[in-house]
Amino acid sequence: MSRRRKQRMMRIGSGLVPLGSAAYSADYSARVRAAGLEDDDAEWDARDIDDRRLRLARQITMYSNEWTGCPEAICQRMRGCMAPRVHCTNVPQPGEAELDAAWPQTLVIWRRALAEAEEDGERERTRKEPR
Repeated sequence: MSRRRKQRMMRIGSGLVPLGSAAYSADYSARVRAAGLEDDDAEWDARDIDDRRLRLARQITMYSNEWTGCPEAICQRMRGCMAPRVHCTNVPQPGEAELDAAWPQTLVIWRRALAEAEEDGERERTRKEPR
């Protein structure tokens, strides 16, 4: 007897749609447009980097869409996470003590990733250099 993996569903409008379906993607696109976060190809300044980071963080939160109904009026109107405060109201945020306790491990992970990226860049440069 085979067990089928149950498809996760999300309520959009008056119906349920499977996560990852075309309707779900269209809903994400509609929410991004409504939030004014669609990526335009216009040139951007280095001065706008903080704004770009906040926009990207908000898009990531909106994509994960942990919305199950929240007190934010805009989320209720759009029937999905709009991340008006850059993070979803439904997801509990870690406290200062938790962040402080996790910082040393985060720093180790960050340094390893940076070292790996530098090694990859060095390998790429040596591969492209003529001998």
